[in-house]
Amino acid sequence: MTTVEFLTSLKSSGIKIWIEDSQLRYRAPKGVITSDLKQELMERKTEIITFLEQVKTDVIPQEECENPSQIELWPSLAEFFVYDEFLYYVLTNDRRRNDSYKIAINKLVKDKVVVDIGTGKYAILARFCAEANARKVYAIEISEKFYNSAKACINKLGLSDKITLILGDATKVNLPELADVCVSEIVGSIGGVEGAAVILNNARRLLKEDGVMIPARSVNKIAAVSLPDEFLQNPRFTEIPAYYTRKIFEQVGYPFDLRLCLRHFSKSSIISTSSIFEDLNFSGIVEPEYSHEGNLTILKDGRLDGFVVWLNLHTMEGEVIDVLEHEYCWLPVYFPVFYPGIKVSEGDRIEVICSGFICDNKLNPDYKIEGSLIIKTGEKINFEYYSYHYKRLFKQTQFYQSVFSQSDLYSHINNPIATAITY
Repeated sequence: MTTVEFLTSLKSSGIKIWIEDSQLRYRAPKGVITSDLKQELMERKTEIITFLEQVKTDVIPQEECENPSQIELWPSLAEFFVYDEFLYYVLTNDRRRNDSYKIAINKLVKDKVVVDIGTGKYAILARFCAEANARKVYAIEISEKFYNSAKACINKLGLSDKITLILGDATKVNLPELADVCVSEIVGSIGGVEGAAVILNNARRLLKEDGVMIPARSVNKIAAVSLPDEFLQNPRFTEIPAYYTRKIFEQVGYPFDLRLCLRHFSKSSIISTSSIFEDLNFSGIVEPEYSHEGNLTILKDGRLDGFVVWLNLHTMEGEVIDVLEHEYCWLPVYFPVFYPGIKVSEGDRIEVICSGFICDNKLNPDYKIEGSLIIKTGEKINFEYYSYHYKRLFKQTQFYQSVFSQSDLYSHINNPIATAITY
């Protein structure tokens, strides 16, 4: 049982764990701490302290958490190098995501040579391919730390004869042979945010002419939303999202208006038809920059707050992960274009142009949404909204000013975190 699994099992039993004066402390309901459990806590004390110091988090009982059904604001994590044991645990245990990948892998990799782009700490997809009887798997990882962890994991599982790990940048390394299949999970809440178009276009040089990509396609849809008043009246990060926001700021070197995601988002908040925001078809060369038009129709009277953009990931033809159907490790993205809101009526229309263009690092995209809200009376309200990867703009809109209000910024971004691991 890993550290996170152990801590999560303690949480489910109502046990609180924290560090005080460099000592491990706990609080538990009467009778829960058995002699065996107490002994295990003592034996694992060092690893627990190390982990809690790393993520600067306490593990507290669920009843002490905020309402789990309330919308939570999260930063877009996938496009930054902030993954740690906690986030890898979430990713590894996203059962529906894993099952969808397994369906495609089991169908396509038997007796094939596979290249895994960005295999990660646990080489999850590479292991799936080995289990599906791939002839050979080459797993590429750019981080030396995660490469070493993946190597230890593969050796422990006795898969080193099937999986060859390669330390390096996938856009620069070469393989001893061309692969039949490329597997990857370098899509974010918006499919292209990690640089999938650039990286997977380059990965085609590692594939045979008829090589296959898993996933096959990444589609993001866009729709108008009206969010709950209790969320919009005080939009802010809770402790864990605030911790990762701080990590992103530290990595980039400055605070900025990062892309925002919504956890516990309900489809009932959507008030319009949908259109395509981004469509990356990996069966051929992907255009990393694009601009296309869409039309949305308001379906009910209400307040228009902005747009939600959500992922539909096709691991193969006919196998689709829709992140609004269930909660996955990918979250829908929120663009607060109209905050604090515009009154709309059924039948009003939105003409929108969605654009993506590579930012100055030549990898990650910036996005632009522009268009017009057309009221049935004939009134037209024009809008323009940019969502940058890491441009040095901070508190540029009223919504971001609310999110990063002075009190919230210091209490949640700069201070240590005390919150629940709720996964």
